[in-house]
Amino acid sequence: MKVEDSGMPEEIYWNSLFNIGSIIEWLALPKKAATIVEIGCGYGTFTVPLAKRSASDIYTFDIEPSMIEIAQRNARKAGLLNITFGLRDILEQGTGLESNSADMVLLFNILHCSEKRKFLEEASRILIDGGIVAIIHWRKDIPTPRGPAIDTRPDEDQILSASDGLNLDFRGNSKILKPYHWGIQLVKEVNV
Repeated sequence: MKVEDSGMPEEIYWNSLFNIGSIIEWLALPKKAATIVEIGCGYGTFTVPLAKRSASDIYTFDIEPSMIEIAQRNARKAGLLNITFGLRDILEQGTGLESNSADMVLLFNILHCSEKRKFLEEASRILIDGGIVAIIHWRKDIPTPRGPAIDTRPDEDQILSASDGLNLDFRGNSKILKPYHWGIQLVKEVNV
């Protein structure tokens, strides 16, 4: 099931709407090799830079065949071998990954839908204890040149409400990611 779409503009323009380096720095990637899962890879805007900066295995998914093809092309041009691409409807099929197998899950610009909880449930299911789900989305407090309707953009309260009871803990890592985004990180609680 495809979430509400605001359309993908040309790749160069799309990539210009993010401070990619700053967002990757905010992620605070694990120092050791890890497993990172990205749901909604688009052009590979974050997939490719993450794979360049990390020895981690990256599993990235998209529902659009054309996005997978472009992201794969971008990864090939960069000579990257640590990315596994999956054409998959996450809301209908999940990721297909084992439970407790991912160190980090990325949900970037995808939670502007009524199915927020389903995405967060899958993230919680595949995260290891202490793993992080990192979410970024378009800000709703300023005008932005792209993005879904402002009233569909999630805020911190909506994300925390959608994650209630999913063993995901907010530990205060929420930040404006200039120019047009904000981010929040939730940590999967350690089961004792």
